[in-house]
Amino acid sequence: MRFVKLIMVLAAIVVFISCSAQNGKIVVAEFGKDNIYLDEFEKAYVKNSGGIEKAKTDSIAAYKKFLDLFVNYKMKLRDGEVRGYNSDSDMKKEFNDYKANIGTTLMLEKEIYEPNMKLLYERRKVEYRASHIFLSEDSTRNKQQTEAFAQELIGRINKGEDFVKLAAEYSKDQNTYKRGGDVFYFTAGMINLPVIEDAIYSLEVGQVYQKPIFSGYGYHILKATDKRPRRSSVRADHILIVSQDSTGIIDTLKALNKIKEIEKRIKAGEDFNELAFQYSEDPGSKPKKGDLGYIEHGRTVQEFDEAAFKLKVGEISPIVKTQFGYHLIKLTGETLQKPYDEDKNELRELIQRGRYKIEYDKLVERFKKEYNFVLNNAIAEKIVANADTMKIIPAYHESKITKNVGKEILFSFADKKFTVDSLFNYLLTNANFLGKGIDQKTIDAAIAQYSGDLVVKEKAMNYDKVDPEFASLMAEYKNGMYLFKILEEEVWQKTVVDSAKTKNFWEKNKDKFRWGNRVEFKEIYIDQDSMQTKIASALNSGENFDTLYTKYNKRSGFENKPGYYGLVDITTNELARQANSLQQAGDISKPFKFESGWSVVKLIRRDAARVKTFDEAKPEAASMLQEEESKRLEDEYLTKLKNLYKPTMNYEELKNAFKN
Repeated sequence: MRFVKLIMVLAAIVVFISCSAQNGKIVVAEFGKDNIYLDEFEKAYVKNSGGIEKAKTDSIAAYKKFLDLFVNYKMKLRDGEVRGYNSDSDMKKEFNDYKANIGTTLMLEKEIYEPNMKLLYERRKVEYRASHIFLSEDSTRNKQQTEAFAQELIGRINKGEDFVKLAAEYSKDQNTYKRGGDVFYFTAGMINLPVIEDAIYSLEVGQVYQKPIFSGYGYHILKATDKRPRRSSVRADHILIVSQDSTGIIDTLKALNKIKEIEKRIKAGEDFNELAFQYSEDPGSKPKKGDLGYIEHGRTVQEFDEAAFKLKVGEISPIVKTQFGYHLIKLTGETLQKPYDEDKNELRELIQRGRYKIEYDKLVERFKKEYNFVLNNAIAEKIVANADTMKIIPAYHESKITKNVGKEILFSFADKKFTVDSLFNYLLTNANFLGKGIDQKTIDAAIAQYSGDLVVKEKAMNYDKVDPEFASLMAEYKNGMYLFKILEEEVWQKTVVDSAKTKNFWEKNKDKFRWGNRVEFKEIYIDQDSMQTKIASALNSGENFDTLYTKYNKRSGFENKPGYYGLVDITTNELARQANSLQQAGDISKPFKFESGWSVVKLIRRDAARVKTFDEAKPEAASMLQEEESKRLEDEYLTKLKNLYKPTMNYEELKNAFKN
């Protein structure tokens, strides 16, 4: 049966390949010595029409229209090649700069961010509880001896000695040794040291990691003590009775008896939140009837955290003692893990803060091996030997370093060589190094960063050879550059629109430049219903409009010209319509509803529909003339291309589009 299925799959693949190959032979258009094949047409059409499903349902007429445009596009690209754009130094530099920047971004996204974000997302579905024994070098043990002792303790644990007792005896973590090394619950992304996270997530509950992990501060012996599905956060209400009264006297028995009495009333059916409002001594949550909002792991003291995260929604905890007093906790909600696409931004930030540097360095080392990177350590040491007290400053170019070793090869890769001078040219533009003293540590770090940037850029410049998506993106960018350059040379540089031409165009097309009926008016706007009667009364009494504006107007933005809207079309809005309804200049409307308040308008004048003067129409006329000229020049250019390449369209072949 499996053999039959395999034959069917292979047959489907053969049919698909045959159809694709067939479409690659069907010529839908020709120009000069170039052909456009059906498969190329289909790819371009899908990209421009909104997807394959829509493309399949479009009409032959739509296909024909697109083919005409596609042929024009291909002729322009061919003309760009003939003009030598591919060897133009400015265009090559622009293209290579773009390729390096976008290639680096895309490559780092696919090589670092995507795989690590997916790994982090999967890991964050669970949370671990772990313990550790922390050992650091001191007067009795150096670093090497500390590591050896840590390995010895792992051996003793494997033979049955109690982890908790060993942690209490030997761990130097003052926060956890009394708890047997317990660091409580955490999930992926919460630990800044990925090496520790990786070790914990490789363990099953009860297992001890078999090698001590160095964190930069010392060695950690790690043990997984629990593992459970993760809740992103929980929402809790609580009642707190503090152990210390207002005078500072601690009376835990009194506090305990009080919380027990409250607990008894809750069990008898009284409302938790009302009791929280009456009796809780937490000033932050008491006014909200005990509501603490959503809490993430590690945001509260451990006893409270542990009790809250054990509850199901709706449950109330037993009495919980913390350093603050006694609590009753009621769980009112929880949030689970978001879908991956919704969680991406947070995942990216976690990767950036924690794992990115490590993964980037791994990537650099991989590329260095691939490109046969070779560092000349002797030259690196000579830099420091010639530095004296010099710092990384522009005066480098007159220094002993540049005179004695500036032209020496510092490192090489991919058949390219880089000198000491090239390193310092890089450092002089880098804020992290500018002004620093020159010692071996600084130079080693500088070489690592500079060479790392270079090998990543080298890989990015070749990334189109391994990534079809990037290759397609770069092809589109290059084509866009060609088209822009052609339009610049054939259209924009030749489009001259001066004042005389614009006026001549306006004279011939006056009727296209018209004003509709317009009104000029002022407005007073108020946002309280009670004020409209007051303003109406004041206007009836003959009070000045501008005076009333100063007293009552609530609309901002008209401070320099109180309430003045200028000339606007009578259909612009209700203000203009109300102003137009007034009989003569100087008339004032009654208050009327507008937006979320009331308005009063005063008519200043009307302006009947008319042809715009040249000064009024000039910007619009210049824009229309420029558009018209550009269209004419582009049409002339296309006519030249058609006369040169004599394109022919095989429209009848379009009936085969998207059939396979």
